[in-house]
Amino acid sequence: MIRLPVLPLCALLLAGCASHPAATDSTASAAAAPTAPAIDYDGATLSNLLVAEVAAQRQALDVTLGYYSQAASSTHDPKVVSQAAQLAYYLEDYPQALALSQQWLTLQPDNEEALDVAILSQISLKNPDAAASYLDRLMSTQGQDGLIRLVSQAQGLGTDGNLQLVKALAQLTDRYPDQAPLWYARALYEQQQENYQAALEADEKALDKMPDHEDALLLKAQLLYSLGESKKALRHLKKLVRKYPDARRPRISYIRMLLASGGTGEAEKQLNAMASRFPDDLDLQFSLALLALEAGADANAEAQLKTLLAKDYRPDDVRLYLAQAAEQRGDLAAATDYYLQVQGPHQLRAQVQAARLLYQQGQTAKAHAQLAALRARHPELAPGLLVSEAEMRNSHDDPQGAMALLNEGLSQYPDNTDLRYSRAMVAEKLDNLPLLEADLKHILKANPDDASALNALGYTLADRNLRLPEAEDYLRQALALRPRDPAILDSMGWLLYRQGKLDEARDYLRRAYEKFPDPEVAAHYSEVLWKVGAQNQARQVWRDTLQTNPDSPYITDLMQRLGAQL
Repeated sequence: MIRLPVLPLCALLLAGCASHPAATDSTASAAAAPTAPAIDYDGATLSNLLVAEVAAQRQALDVTLGYYSQAASSTHDPKVVSQAAQLAYYLEDYPQALALSQQWLTLQPDNEEALDVAILSQISLKNPDAAASYLDRLMSTQGQDGLIRLVSQAQGLGTDGNLQLVKALAQLTDRYPDQAPLWYARALYEQQQENYQAALEADEKALDKMPDHEDALLLKAQLLYSLGESKKALRHLKKLVRKYPDARRPRISYIRMLLASGGTGEAEKQLNAMASRFPDDLDLQFSLALLALEAGADANAEAQLKTLLAKDYRPDDVRLYLAQAAEQRGDLAAATDYYLQVQGPHQLRAQVQAARLLYQQGQTAKAHAQLAALRARHPELAPGLLVSEAEMRNSHDDPQGAMALLNEGLSQYPDNTDLRYSRAMVAEKLDNLPLLEADLKHILKANPDDASALNALGYTLADRNLRLPEAEDYLRQALALRPRDPAILDSMGWLLYRQGKLDEARDYLRRAYEKFPDPEVAAHYSEVLWKVGAQNQARQVWRDTLQTNPDSPYITDLMQRLGAQL
C-alpha cells in the first residue's frame, strides 16, 4: 500500500527558510555544492505548513490535507505536492489524490510514487482504462521492478480495488508479453474469476519468464489444489521447500496444505523443522502452534506452546490456548488450571470458562464460589454472570439450582430482560407454564417488539398444543420482525404441523433446517416428512443428524415413537 512519507513538516519549513541564509564562510562553502534551487516560501505558506504540522500532531489529518493542498498549489514544491497527494490517497479522497498526483507528475514525470498514486487513485475511482495509461508510463520508466512493486500493493486494497488493479495489469500482457509480473497479475485476475485453468496457464507463462518468482510459484500450488490436483500441488510445494530450505512462505504454504489434506504426520515434521530452523523467531513459532492447534495437531501445538511459555512469551495468550488444547483432548482439570492462570484482558472470559469446566467435573461448590467472586469484583456484570451460571446449572440437570440463582438475581434486578428470559426457559423445563408466561409477558410489556420473547411464548404454546390461535399471533409478530430467523421459522412450521397444515409446515421447516440443521429442527422437519409420506427423505435427515450427533435424543426418541428404522 502507499505509505505516508516520513519527511517531517519541519524539514520542509527549514528548506524554505534556507533561501535566506546568513552570509558565512560555512554557507558559502555549502553553496559550492550543486543543489536544487530552494523554494522561497512566503509568510502565508509558512503559516499554512505550521498549521498543517500542528493538525497532524493532533491526528486531524483532514485539516492537514486542506493546508497541504493550499501549499501545494502556491509553491509547486514537489515535496509538498507529494505529501499532499499521498495523504489524500491515505484519507481515501481519490479525486484530490488523482489531481495532486497529476500535479506531482508535471513536476517529476518519472517519479514512481507519483505514478503509483495516480494508478491506484484511478482504480479506486473505477477508471481501469485511465489507470492502464499510467501503468504504461510506469513500465516504460521502471520496467519489471515497478510492476512487481505495484502488483504486491494489490494486497493492500479491498476486494474491488484488488480486482480492478489486477485487471488493469492483465490488460498489458499483449503490449508487454515478456513481463512476468503482468502474466502473474493475469493469473490473479483469472483466479478471482474462478477460471482456474486459465489462471494456471497465465501463471506458467510468468514462471517461464521468471522461474524464481516466489508469488507465482506459490500461486501455482493454490491453482493446482483448486483444480483438484492436490497431490501435484503438494509435490510442487515439497520441491520448493527442498530448493529453498530457508524460505518461510513455501514451507508455511506446504504445512497449510498438508493439514488441509489430512497429512498431519508430515505437517508435524515440517512444523518441527521450521521451529528448529528459526528458534529465535517466537512470533513465528506462536503462529505455527496456532496453525497446528486449529488443524488438530494438538500434541505438536501444545509442545510448542509450552516452550513459548517457558520463555515467558505472551504468557496469558499462551495459557489461553493451552487451556483450549487441554479442553479439546478432554483433560478438563489441566484446562481449568490454565484458564485460572490467565491475567489481563482475557481474564474474565477465562475464569467464566474455568467455572463452566468445574461444573462439568461436578465441582459445584467451587464453581459457584468462583462465579460469586467474579460478581463481587465486577458488579456491573452481575446479571450476565448470573445468567451464565444458571445456564451451567440447568445444562447439568440442576434446574432448581438455576431457578434459585435467577430468583436471587431478579430480586436485585427486576427489570433485567436477560435474567427474566433465562428464568422463563428454566420454568419451561420445570413445567411451570404460568411463570414462563408471566416472565415473557413482562418482557413484552416493556418491549412489544422483542422477537425472542414472542417466539418463545408462541413455540411453547404450540409445542404443548395449547391455545394455537394465540400462539400463531405471537409467531406471526416474531416472523414480521425477523423473517429469516431459523428458530422462528422452525416454531412456525411446528405450529402449522399442530394445526394439521402439513404442506405449509414442511415448507417452513425445510427453510429452518437448511439454515440451521440442529437436532431439534431436524426432528421437527423429519417428523413432518414422515407424515407426508417422504419417508426416505426423513431417514436421510436422521442419518445426516446422527452422523454429527450420534446420541441425539431428539432423533432417537422420534424414531422410537414412529416405530421407524434407518
